[in-house]
Order: sequence, then structure tokens, then C-alpha cells
Amino acid sequence: MLLLVLVPDNWQLALQYQRSALEQGQLWRTISGHLLHANHWHLLLNLAGLLLVLLLHGRYFSVRQLLLQWLVYALAISALLYLFSTNIHSYVGLSGVLHAMLTLGAIKDVQQRDHSGYLLLAGLIAKVAYEQWQGTDAELTRLIDADVAIDAHLYGVITGLLLALVLKAGKRL
Repeated sequence: MLLLVLVPDNWQLALQYQRSALEQGQLWRTISGHLLHANHWHLLLNLAGLLLVLLLHGRYFSVRQLLLQWLVYALAISALLYLFSTNIHSYVGLSGVLHAMLTLGAIKDVQQRDHSGYLLLAGLIAKVAYEQWQGTDAELTRLIDADVAIDAHLYGVITGLLLALVLKAGKRL
């Protein structure tokens, strides 16, 4: 993500999630769009969020597992944006993936009998429900100089929940 800040603007445009480009078969954007950011504040917020997630839940997963999860999250969130958020024509940022990572981490906390996982999961669901009801935070929109894709947050929580179910079912098999 840090290196992509340095690439020329035309490269960034070629990598961001863009609905019209996906319709032309440019499927790499389903992954690369999550690595780009609207500005330096957006990047710093997402890096701080990533650090927080890793500090809270990094112990549960190997680097390989985290990378695989990130890939699954990026693909799933992009697919959900494409299918259900037709008003979103372009998207950049890691916040949807971060919401998915926090959700799965909270569930892992609960499974490990760490009751703070319940609080984190409830807080995530309440936050996303509030965003869906009230819309974006105007201050945050001004800070990152872009619309906040609150649907990506919702799809991140959904994706985190679904991956937790898949992992639980896989463990039972």
C-alpha cells in the first residue's frame, strides 16, 4: 500500500475498483482497489486500522492465513459491491477488509472464551447498522477527500461472518 502511493496517477486509475472497467473484464481491480487510497490521511487511517487488527487478533493466524483471508475478503467485498451497490462506480481503500478481519477476529475471541469478542462484534454490528441508517460521517468524508463506502463496511462484516462459518464447518468435517 505504501508503494502504491508513489506510483503515477494513471497507474492508480488503472488499479482502482471501477464498475465500468470490471464490466470490460479488468478483474484485477477486485483486488488492487483495496490497496489504493484516496489520499495520505485515508492511507494512514487504514494503516492504523490494520495495526489495530493485527495487535488484537494477529496471534490467531499465520502470515499465510492472513494473506489468504485478505484475498478472499477483497474478492468477496468487490463482488458484493458489484452485485448490490450499483451506485458505487469506483472504490479504493482497505476499510471493508478491515471490517472483515475485525469480525473474524472477534469471533475467534469468542471461541477462545475471551468475552471482549462479544463486545467487539456487537460494536461492529452497531457501527455498520448506524452507518447504513445515518449515512457517512461528513468530517471523515472531508478528511479523506472521498465518499466513505459504508457498503464496503457492511460487506466486510458479512464476509467475516461467512468466513467464520466456513472455517467452523471445515473444522467439523
